[in-house]
Amino acid sequence: MNIHQTPGATVAQTYMSALKNCGIRHVFANGGTDFAPIIEGILQNWKAGGEMPEFVTVPHENVALAMAQGYYKVSGEMAGVMVHVNVGTANTVCALMNAARDNVPVLLAAGRTPLTETGHAGSRDVPIHWAQENFDQGAIVREHVKWDYELRAGQPVNTMVARAVDIAMSEPRGPVYLTLPREVLGDVDVNPGPLPRKRDFGSFPAVPSLDALERAADMIAAAQNPVIVMTTAANARTFAALGAIAQAHAIGVLTGPQASIASSNPMNLGLVNPAMLKAADLIVVLDSPVPWVPHSVQPSPDAKLIHIAPDPHFARFPFRGFEMDLAISGDPAAALSMLQDMLSVKLKGKEAVVDRRRAANAEKRTALLAQRKAAVEAASVLAPISYQWIAHCLNTVKDKNSTIVEELGAPFPFLDVEDTRDYMSTSSGALGMGLGQALGAKCAAPDRQVISTVGDGSYMFGCPTAAHFVAQTEKLPTLTMVMNNSQWFAVRRATVSMYPDGLASKANSLPIVDLAPNADYHKISEAFGGYGERVEDPAKLIPALERALDKVAQGQQATLNVIVRTRAG
Repeated sequence: MNIHQTPGATVAQTYMSALKNCGIRHVFANGGTDFAPIIEGILQNWKAGGEMPEFVTVPHENVALAMAQGYYKVSGEMAGVMVHVNVGTANTVCALMNAARDNVPVLLAAGRTPLTETGHAGSRDVPIHWAQENFDQGAIVREHVKWDYELRAGQPVNTMVARAVDIAMSEPRGPVYLTLPREVLGDVDVNPGPLPRKRDFGSFPAVPSLDALERAADMIAAAQNPVIVMTTAANARTFAALGAIAQAHAIGVLTGPQASIASSNPMNLGLVNPAMLKAADLIVVLDSPVPWVPHSVQPSPDAKLIHIAPDPHFARFPFRGFEMDLAISGDPAAALSMLQDMLSVKLKGKEAVVDRRRAANAEKRTALLAQRKAAVEAASVLAPISYQWIAHCLNTVKDKNSTIVEELGAPFPFLDVEDTRDYMSTSSGALGMGLGQALGAKCAAPDRQVISTVGDGSYMFGCPTAAHFVAQTEKLPTLTMVMNNSQWFAVRRATVSMYPDGLASKANSLPIVDLAPNADYHKISEAFGGYGERVEDPAKLIPALERALDKVAQGQQATLNVIVRTRAG
C-alpha cells in the first residue's frame, strides 16, 4: 500500500514511501533528534502496512555512505543514506568524495535542526537545536554532489524524491543531497504529489555522434599499434564491450587498479606503463579522468589521442590538462559496440596488420604473466608476508562467486578478476571505505563471498567498531584482512619519491608515518562475535584463509591480522 493514500500520514511517512516507489530498497541510517518523525513514521508505516525501504542502523556515517557505494557497485541499484543534521553530514564527507569521483548515485538525506522555536510539534525542544543550525547546511557537501535541496512545507514529497533520484541516476551518475527539517517531516502531509510512473529512473545515456565515431574508427583503422586506456571501473555493459572490441580487433588494453577488462582477456596488457604507452601510435582514453600521470608517464607526442566519456572533459575536476585530438561524449559501452562494427568494415583487407598486432600483444602478455609468476614464486617465502603472495593465496581459495574489496590491501595486478563484481576499490583516495563497501556488497548480494583487504591505517579510518557492529547485527558475514605493516606506507612512499636522496630514504622510522606498536586488530572483530587470527608465516596463510572463509560460510564474520612487508617487498 502507498502510505500517502492513508489519511493523516505525515510527511515523514510519505518520504519513506516515496523512496521505495523510486526504487530505493535500503537506507543506511544514523539517527539523532531530527529522526523523531522518521522513527514514529516507521512504526506508523508498519502498523498501516505502508511500503518503505528497509532501514539499516549504522553507528557511523562514514560506514553508512560506504555501504551505499558497495551496494550499488554489486547490485547496480541506488541506495539511500540518512544522517543527523550538520554533524552527521560532516561525517559523510570523505565517503561522499569517493562516491562523487566513482560516479556512484546515492540519495544522502540529512535532518535539519528545527527552524522554529515554537509553534510546531517538531519545534526546538533541547539546547543542541540552536548549536546545530547552519546558515547553509548544504554548503558542507555542495562541491561533492550533483544537486542539493531543502524540503519546504507544502512541497510534494513524491515529486521531490523522484527528481533527486533522476538526477543521481543520470550520467555522469553521482550523489545528491536533501535536507529535511524536523517540523516539515512531522507535519501531516496535505500535498504528497502524484506517484512517479513505473519507469527507469534517470535519463538513458546519450548515444555518441555517428560522425565522431566514424572519424575515430578511421583513426584506429589507420593505426599500427593502437591501445585503449581505461583506468576506472567499468559497468557491466562497458566491461563486456571493451573485452569484445579488444579481442575482435587485437587492440591492447591498459588499465588502472580497477576492473575494466577480464584478467584472462588476451588483450589485457596490465597497468598503464611508460613503455607500452610510448609505443602506441593511437590511444583511446575510455571514461578515465586520469589516464596516466604526466609527471612520470607520457605517450608519444606523435600519438593520436581520442577521449570517450559521458563528459570527456570531466568538468567537475577543477584542473585537468590531458591533450586530445578527438573528444566524443556519450555512453562508453555504446561507443565501443558501434566502433567494433565500424572497424569490422574498415579493417577488411588489413588482416595482416591485425594478425601482426595480435601476435605482438600476445608476446607482451606472455612476458607480463611470466613476470607475475616469478614475483609470486619469489614472494612465497618472504616474511613478513608479501602483498603479491596474499593476492596469489586469495586467487587460490576464493569462490568464483566472490567480491574482493581492496583498500591498500591485495595488489590488483596479481588478482584474478573476470567480472565487474569480482573487485572494487575507490579512485578518490579518501581512506576508510573498504569495510563499509564490503558490508554494502554483502547486503546487495548475500550469496556472494565478500573479502575486504585493507591496510592497517585504512582499517582504523574505516571505523571498525561500527563496521563490525553492522556485520553482527545485520548478519552480513565478510572476511576482513588487515595488512599490518605498522606504518602509513603511502606517506613513506610519497616522501621518498619526492626526496629520493633525502634523510627519509635512509631512515627506518619516520615521523607521522609509523603506526607502532603492532596492534591485535583481529581482536576487535572478536568483540562483535567474530573469528580472529593473526598470521605471520607465509606458509600458513592459505590454511588461515580457509579457516576464516569456513567461518564466514557458517555466518560468522572473520578478521585476519596479516603481518606484511611494505609494498616494496
